[in-house]
Amino acid sequence: MNAHVVEESGLPENVLRIERHSRAWNGVTVEDIHEYAEGRVLHSLLYENETRLTVNLDEVGGQTEPRLNKNKSCGLDHKPNHMAIIPKGMHLWGYASSLRYCRYGILLFDMEALRERLGEGIDTRSFEAPRLRFTDARVLALVRMLVAIPPDDASSGLLGDSLTAAVFALLSSGQHTTPRAGQLASWQLRRVQEYMRTQLPRQIALEELAGMVGQSQWHFCRAFKASTGLSPYQWQLQERLNLVRAHLLHSDATLEIIAKETGFADAAHLSRTFKRHSGQSPSMWRCSRL
Repeated sequence: MNAHVVEESGLPENVLRIERHSRAWNGVTVEDIHEYAEGRVLHSLLYENETRLTVNLDEVGGQTEPRLNKNKSCGLDHKPNHMAIIPKGMHLWGYASSLRYCRYGILLFDMEALRERLGEGIDTRSFEAPRLRFTDARVLALVRMLVAIPPDDASSGLLGDSLTAAVFALLSSGQHTTPRAGQLASWQLRRVQEYMRTQLPRQIALEELAGMVGQSQWHFCRAFKASTGLSPYQWQLQERLNLVRAHLLHSDATLEIIAKETGFADAAHLSRTFKRHSGQSPSMWRCSRL
């Protein structure tokens, strides 16, 4: 996983500022784009080497429209949080008759890397032709989770890998025929869980875990959840929180130190996550058990 934020220059007419937050997981680059404008907007979005999914996350002051032809409306009715799939090398134009702000997520797919890593059950035919202004509540929820991942979360590798794989699988034409996942064999589950515990709080890639049991990442994700009731990321987060509780009970370490030793970005990140899962702040939880 990597991350960077840029503020762009050389902007299209009436666009005041564009902020682009970019991270990559598992052959998928996720861009969280904030565009500030004043008036009519028309600009080009071209990616030569990646097929992309564009998701409208918010718009203020006007309705955004994807166009395959610069001067021709797409002809489809506007829908909140509309999406577009655009094959690599195909021009897409973003248009709005009047706009003040727009936020959208773009997922750039490296198809060769995804075919290799996700393996069985993945069909890329649905990415070979453009598709405009469609909606999918499941994909929207996953993309919102992706752009909300804290940049310094030590387990964000697993979460990003899992979410990008899920988005790709939902959009693939084979999504409705994917068989129900079986569980991991007991030795497979034990081996993976022991490894994840010993590696805490290091970032672990989904590819790493799937390779330990000779499965594709997509199959491993489904089998792990079928076996434990949790995704690999959720299971790892639970273990990290167990480490936090042990520190709180058996040491006088500050929250800043505990956060560093358990892979949280800082004390505030640790406190938010702990309270969300335990119902109490770390300090209150510690005091109630002394």
